[in-house]
Amino acid sequence: MRKIWIRLGIGLLVIFLALQLIPVQPPLGKNANEIKTEERVKKIFRKSCYDCHSDLVQWPWYSKVFPVSLYISHHVEEGREELNFSEWESLKPEKKADLAEEILEEVEEGHMPPKDYIFLHSNSKLDQEEIEILKDWLQTFAENQ
Repeated sequence: MRKIWIRLGIGLLVIFLALQLIPVQPPLGKNANEIKTEERVKKIFRKSCYDCHSDLVQWPWYSKVFPVSLYISHHVEEGREELNFSEWESLKPEKKADLAEEILEEVEEGHMPPKDYIFLHSNSKLDQEEIEILKDWLQTFAENQ
C-alpha cells in the first residue's frame, strides 16, 4: 500500500512539473498609457487597480506557475474588458461618467480591489483617505456629464 502512495505522489509531481512546460501567454496590453490626472490618484491606481485594469500589469513570479497562470491571465482579461485605465483618455465623456459611477460603487461597497487580490497584495487595500480621494476625482466626471 505504501508503494502505491509513493508512486502516486511521484506521478502527480511529474504531471505538475510537465504542466509547467505549457506556455501560458499573459494577455498583453495594446498600449502602456497611464491615466492623465494628479499624482495622488495615479498612485492609488498603481497600487490597487492597474494590475487588473490597465496595460501596465506587474506580473508576479507566481503568475508563471501553472495553474495559477491560467487563473491570473483570465482575471486580467476580465478586468480589462470591464475597465482599462490605459484607454481612459480615449473614452467619451458620457462613458467616463458611467464608468466613474460604477467604479465609485464598487470601491464604496468594498468589492474593489477584490479580497483575493488584497490577500496576495496587502498594500493594495484602500484606506478611507484613498477612497475619499478617488470619490472626489470620480465625481468630477459625473459633474461634467
